Amino acid sequence: MTRYILTLHLLTAVYAGQASALGGGMDLKDGMFWHADRDHNEQITLQEAQEIYSLGKQEVFEKYDTSSDGVITKFEFYDYFNRRSETE
Repeated sequence: MTRYILTLHLLTAVYAGQASALGGGMDLKDGMFWHADRDHNEQITLQEAQEIYSLGKQEVFEKYDTSSDGVITKFEFYDYFNRRSETE
C-alpha cells in the first residue's frame, strides 16, 4: 500500500509539473485533489479519500472537514495538504 501511495505521489508530481510547465497552472496539491475527486464534483468524500490518502481515516477526515458537511472541499484539502503531520 505504501509503495502504491508513493508511486501515486510521484506520478502526480510529474503530471502536475508538466501541467504547470505547459501553462496548466496545476501544482502538486491541485493534482492530488483532482485525482482523488473521482466524480469531479469538486469535493472529496470519505470513500474517495479512503482509496488514496491517509485523509481517508475517519478521525483525520473529520478534523479537516471543517464545515462538517461530510465532504472535503478543495480549500479544506489544501489545509490538510499544508498542515498534515507524519501520522496523517
